[in-house]
Amino acid sequence: MSSGPVSPTPGELTGATLNPDLVEVPPRVHLSLSGAGAPDSVEFGFCVGALYGVAYGLKFGRKKATGKDFKVGPLVGIWWAEGHDLAGGIVPPRDSWRWTVQLDVPPDVLAKDADGIIEAAVTKKGGKLEGSPHARRILLARDSARRFGRILHVGPYADEPRSFNAIGSLLASQGMIREPWHVEVYLSDPERTAPEKLKTVLLAPLSG
Repeated sequence: MSSGPVSPTPGELTGATLNPDLVEVPPRVHLSLSGAGAPDSVEFGFCVGALYGVAYGLKFGRKKATGKDFKVGPLVGIWWAEGHDLAGGIVPPRDSWRWTVQLDVPPDVLAKDADGIIEAAVTKKGGKLEGSPHARRILLARDSARRFGRILHVGPYADEPRSFNAIGSLLASQGMIREPWHVEVYLSDPERTAPEKLKTVLLAPLSG
């Protein structure tokens, strides 16, 4: 019996526990969109909406054309701050925040496939992404394998520093140094989940 479509998101991005550990995330292929500002900004909301719209367009278009299906996985966010080192445990001013949001897709998806879906979405009369400048900025990107310190954070996003401190303690005990940016994998919908119950996988990339 078929278990349904499989998410292309690597389990290494979602399989964290409350105890920090080290993990190597394998190569990934994803739709990607970058911007600036806080996550509660209008810009961030538009970008996330456009990314999901294109991901689902790719999912349904691929299934119709080839019979191949995939599950749209959790949103992945890459965060850094201009002029600040996020490894220091101090939250920088919100106007310095920079981000890239990503949704994983199957490894055989090509740039032309994504471009075709984006063009169809922004030109469809009456469609949700008609004329969307955000959708037009979406790219298909490929990441190499990389090692991270990882932990499952349960609670409000504002409390993430305590979980990053736990990762930092593990890395220090191993003589490892992290990069000045981090990854967040959102396992909960903040519009449907109480802040104290939010689940987010946090990953700190290792230097070298």
